[in-house]
Formats: sequence, C-alpha cells, structure tokens
Amino acid sequence: MKHYCTLAWKELLAQRVTSVLILLAIIVSTMMTAVIGQSAGVLAAMRQQQAIAIGGNRHAGFVQMNGEQLETLKNDPRLSFVGSYIVLGSARLDNTLNLGLSEFQEDVRAVYPSISVVKEGRLPEAPMEITLPEDVLGYLGFSGKVGDTISLSLSKALRHGIVTQSYDFTADFTLVGITESNYMSYAAGTINGIVGTGTAEALLPKEYFYYNVDFRVADTFSFQATMDDLTASLNIPALDTLYNTPYLDALGVRYSAEAADTADSSGEGFSFLLAAGVMVGALLLLAAGLVIYNILKIAVSRKIKQYGVLRAIGGEKRQLYAIVTAQVLLLCLVGIPVGLLAGALSAKGILTAATSLLSPSIFMAQNQDELARLIAENSAGKGVFLLASALVTLIFAFVAALPAARYAARVAPTVAMTGRSVKIKRRNRKKKKIRNFEAFYARLNLKRNRGRTAITVLSLVMSITVFIALQGAVGLLDASGGGVAEHYGDYSITNETAGFSPEEYRAMEDNPQVAELTAMQFSLYEQGADGYPVGIEFGFPLQPAESFQVIGLNGAYWDKFFSSLPAELLEKLKSGKGCVVRNPIPIVFEGQEFEHTSVEAGETITVAGRELEVLDTMDGYEGYLTVGNSGFINGVQVIVNEELYAALTGKTAYNELMPALAQGVERAEFDAVVEALAGRNPGTLWLSFEDTDRQLAESFQQIQLLAWGLILFVGLIGLLNIANTVYTNIHTRVAEIGMQRAVGMSTGSLYKVFLWEGAYYGAIAAVLGGMAGYICTVFIEAAATDTLQLAAVPIVPTVEAALLSIGACLLATCIPLQRIRKMSIVDAIETVE
Repeated sequence: MKHYCTLAWKELLAQRVTSVLILLAIIVSTMMTAVIGQSAGVLAAMRQQQAIAIGGNRHAGFVQMNGEQLETLKNDPRLSFVGSYIVLGSARLDNTLNLGLSEFQEDVRAVYPSISVVKEGRLPEAPMEITLPEDVLGYLGFSGKVGDTISLSLSKALRHGIVTQSYDFTADFTLVGITESNYMSYAAGTINGIVGTGTAEALLPKEYFYYNVDFRVADTFSFQATMDDLTASLNIPALDTLYNTPYLDALGVRYSAEAADTADSSGEGFSFLLAAGVMVGALLLLAAGLVIYNILKIAVSRKIKQYGVLRAIGGEKRQLYAIVTAQVLLLCLVGIPVGLLAGALSAKGILTAATSLLSPSIFMAQNQDELARLIAENSAGKGVFLLASALVTLIFAFVAALPAARYAARVAPTVAMTGRSVKIKRRNRKKKKIRNFEAFYARLNLKRNRGRTAITVLSLVMSITVFIALQGAVGLLDASGGGVAEHYGDYSITNETAGFSPEEYRAMEDNPQVAELTAMQFSLYEQGADGYPVGIEFGFPLQPAESFQVIGLNGAYWDKFFSSLPAELLEKLKSGKGCVVRNPIPIVFEGQEFEHTSVEAGETITVAGRELEVLDTMDGYEGYLTVGNSGFINGVQVIVNEELYAALTGKTAYNELMPALAQGVERAEFDAVVEALAGRNPGTLWLSFEDTDRQLAESFQQIQLLAWGLILFVGLIGLLNIANTVYTNIHTRVAEIGMQRAVGMSTGSLYKVFLWEGAYYGAIAAVLGGMAGYICTVFIEAAATDTLQLAAVPIVPTVEAALLSIGACLLATCIPLQRIRKMSIVDAIETVE
C-alpha cells in the first residue's frame, strides 16, 4: 500500500493552477532573498569604493608625527595597515585652489587610488621627480612634456606652537608622469601631486620634516577605543587626528562624533539605519509569505470536503498536517533551486550587462576590468549566503502553510463533508439608496470574506511600504553627500582687486546664454590701533583679532543664500530696508572664551554715517560669505543689497559672478565668453563646476541604478501578490458568476464589479502602505540626522505607490476576467476544479 503522503503529489497535479502559483511565489521569494542580499553587498561595496575615492582607503590618520611615533604605530598589532607620507609643501594655483605635494613612503595606489591614476609616464620614484594631475599643468601654464623640468614655489606650515610658522622655498622638479584630473578635490580646495622618495629630505629643514600617518584598525568593533588609546599613549592633540568619516560610515564603523569633529556620528545613525533595514527586510519576506498563505488557504478551503472524508475514514490531524506541508515541501524542492539560480544569475549577469554599457568612472573604478572584478567579488553566489536564502524561504513557506494545514485538520468531518464550514449571520442593515450597484456589490464582496480581503490588502501594503522606504533610503547610500561645497551657478568668476564694473555685470546678466546670474560685492576693512575699522566709519570698536566686512548681494543671491527667511523679511532686505549681521566666531584658548562682538536682531548699527536696522543675525559656524573659496576671515559681516553697498562703501564693482547657463548652451562656447571677460579685467580667476558636478553626480548614479533595480524587483513581488489573489478570488467564484450572468447581469456590469474590487484593494492598501512607509521614512531620516523625530511626508513616492497599486490591481483583475468572458453561462455554473 502506498504511503498517505503520496496524496500530496496527486493534489499538486490535480490543482495545476494553484500549484503553479505557489511554485512561482516560492521561486520569486527565493530569487528575492538571493538578489536582495547580493545586490545589497554590491551596493555596500560600491559605496565603499566611492568613499575610498573621496577620502582614501584608510580609517583615520595622524599628522605631524616623528619617526619614533611612526615606528610605534607600525608595531602596534591592533592596526592592520600603517602607511606614511611627508607633505613637501603647497603652491597657490588661483584664488580657489592649492596644489599640495606629498612624498609617499608606501605605494600611493594602495591608499589613494583616485589621485594616482597615471595617464602618461609613471609615478615618481627618485628624489626631485614629480607627477602632477593634467589640470594642474593647465593652471601652471606648463606647455612642456614628460621629462621636462618644472619649477614650483612652495610653502610648508609648522602648525605646532602658538605662532604658526611657514617655510617658503623654490625647487626644480623633473616631470615623470601626468595623472588624471580628480575634480572632486576641487570641493576641498586642494589638488594633490606626488614627488619621489627622498625629495622631502633634500629640501626641507629638520624641524619641518615630519610624517603624516594613515592606518586601518584590525578590529573595527573596537575602533574608537583603539583611537582613544593611541591618542592618549602617543600624546597626539585632537587637532592632529583625522577621521576618514565617509569610509567609516560606508563600513558601518561606530566612532565618536566629538572626537571626529563632525556633527554626524555613525553610531546613532547606523542603529537607526539598521532598524529601517530590518523593517524593510521583514516586510519583503512577509509579502512573499502572504502569497503562499493566501493561495494555499484558498486551495485547502476548496478541498475541505475531501479532507473531511479523510478524517471520516480514520485520518489523523497530524496526517492532514503532513499532506498540506508535503505539498509545500515538494514545491520548495523544485522552486528553491530554480530561485537561487535565477537570483545568482540576476545579481551578477544582469548587473554586469547593465554596467558594461556605462563608463567605469561612474562607479569610481579605474577601468572596465576593475569594475567587473568588483561586481564579481560581491555578486558571486557564496555557499553560506545561498544556504541562508534557501533556509529563509523554506521557513517562510512552511510558516505560510501552517494556517492552511491547521484549518484542514481542525474542521470536523461532518461539517467538512456537508460543505457548511461557516455560518452566515445576517446583520440588520439600514436602508440606503444604492447610487452605484457595481461599487455597492464590490464592497459586499470585500466584507463577506474579511480574512481574504485583509490578506490581499496586507500583501499590497507590504509592497507599497517597501517602495516608499527604499526611495527614502537611496540618499543614505551616497557617501559623497557630505563635505561637497555648494555653489550657485555653473561658473565662479572672481576678481578680488578691481572687480567687475556694473556694465560688465549687466552684460553678463543680459546674455541670452545665462539663465540666472548670482553676484556678490565684498569689502574687507582691517582693524586699526584704536579698535575701529580703517577706511569706513563704524558705530563701536571691534574686539581683538576681528575685521569688518561689508557684503552686497544681488537679488538671486538673496533668494538662494537666505531662502529659509520669511518672505516678508527677505523682501525688506532685498529692497534695502535693513541688513543682516554675521557675528564673529568666539576665540577660545585653553578653555577660556575671549570677548567678541555680538549684535542682536532688532538693534540699530551705524555704518558710514547711516543707521541700519538689523533684521536678522547669524552666529557660530552658520554659513558665511566670502569671495570664491579663499576662506573665512573672522570678523563682523554686514550684509546688504547692492544699493546700500554702494552707499556705504562708495564702490559699485562686483567681486564674484556666478552665472547659471540656460538649457542647451554649450560649455565650450560660453568658456570663450568667460575668457574674454577675464582678458578685459586683469586679475580675474574663473572655475567651471561642470567637471566637479559631473563626477560627483555620476558617482551616485551607481547607487540609484542598483536601488531602483531593487525597487522594481519589489514591485514584481507585489504584482505577483495581486495577480494571485485576484485570480483565486475570481476562480473560486466561477459558479457564482455564472449564476449572476444567468439572472441577467451583463458582461460590462460584471467587469465593473471586479474592477471596483481591485480599485478598493489598491486604495485601502495605498492609505495603509503610505502610513507604514512614513514610519520607515522617520527611521531613515533618523539615520541621516541621528535624531528620531517627525520627518516630511514623502508625498511623491506615496502618490506614485498609490497609482501603481491601483493600476496593478485593475490590470490583475482584467486578465482573469478574459477567461470568464469566453465561458458559457452553463459551463460557469457547473465548473468544478
């Protein structure tokens, strides 16, 4: 006699539609766990690659170290890597950029790959050899080639001590290589060059010869404890400690925000991000499990009479459990291997094919081979991970099957065989006018099987929540978000001395190639012996080490820099009815804060004989204004409009122009306009942000590409949920539909009933999914700000998810209705699976 579990195989063959749907759910859920895990690995690796390109392959570093301290660090077993370099000095390229030269004691490519990509020649090896980026040669006006001599005037500062000293010198170098331009260095204001070993010893005095040390900590879990112990044991000042925060954040390493001198701490933010990730992962698995549960529960309910017969002839509850779970096990034996294979191929093959169409620089890789290697290392199917994916899917499949098995085992044989497992209770209803019969009938259908309706809505809620949460989480994966200087145009054109005349300003503003022109006027007045600024009248004396600055802004600059001010206040400032004062930063020495100038909003100050009402103030490290990237000079800043600036200073020239180009304008064509302007105004320096913006934007495209792939995959899970639920709902009501058609319901009216049901499913799920997605967004925002607080409602993703869910419900409803439309009324009434 055959074993009773063979009935499970027969059930699968007899219920082909149900079996196929469950098999698809298992395949897709397995594929989902495999692809999500491996894609997350690729995302993490890409983010780390991006962070390395920005700050180097190092956790932290110490500057101005002596040889003894360097040897101590090299012999410390807690550090997995220790590298050192000597800063030779820096040269001013223009008002916004410096050239920094360093002599690396180890292979520079191991720590700073982005500054060591050789385009021509080689990296320096011997003393007085130098390799410079291609753009630096342009700044220096060097027209020679590799092998020629280049002369540079350099300066190196000695930071220790109360007085900062510098050593200035000029040296001749042999150019042995040209590296590719790294435009992300523009944001920091320093471009890096490399000199050969022995150069620093040949050129620098002994007191200026010190090491900068980069290192990686072996045990990242004890990173901060290791850092604290090193700084204490080596007596390293906080000013000489540098944390590579983009890389630490990408690795998920916890560090002290105070020690790292940053407002962002990866500790709290990482925990919030982890909570959001766990929530999203749980929702994904729950969505896949609901597919199996919903279909299997419907299949078991349709075969309840058969299970009643088995109970009547002596079948035990555990045997019915075994029959139902055996069906899931058989389908898992087929679906899980297929899902794992599809997931592995998707994670590696599809990603490789997609990225092969893009430039490797988008992914911060040096070439296509490096990009393929990076993807292969993180996308290859690892045995442990694939086993975990299979185990997770198997567990969720059995958990999803248990309610159906329990339902089959608990129903009494007599009730099951009669087919009356549910008692229908009529509730007293108030008489209401039915305005739309199809919508009314659809609502009744939703209420008559509340459990099935809840499962369908819940499955949609899962997908909508994940859709909203993932869109919000994409921004957190951008390692380049912090530290990038904001600019208000496509170019920065500066002239600190004579400036640009009002005629030049108007010509630039009226140029049809310019969509918007942001401009600044700047005057700096040093403090005299009596404490008052020299060259302009001011109402009271300044405190020690403070300067006085008058800044004029045009309307576009006011709108951008002070966009957070109330509209009424902003209009008063733009019309010259007052000013904004930025107070100086207090000077703190040995824990004691020195007295500094402090002006409050509402006060009246006197400048150049004019009384000005202070409408707003800025304090501390709040945004400051300066020409180009020349740095902040501490002092009192009085910010006014253009007319007031001319009245106070007697000047009408503009010191910085930042044009934003109109759509479709060629950069090369506008470069000629800028060059002509520079030629007419000696001392003009200009910088195009095109390359900087392009490189930073492209570095984030990788994250958006992979994240949107994950979002689309989640959408596939949701679509399968909808299709399965709607199909089984319609399939189990074929006889009912035939009866409705027999009593006169038209095909169009029948269509409307099911379409209304689909619309209700989508609308209810959109509301609940939007609320759940907002909760995930709160955690995601907390990961970015390290503060758990209410976030802005993600309106656009919520509306998108609502429209997609309703559209998917309607589409999933239309497909099975085509089969019913072709079925005769008699066949529909007599249909039995």
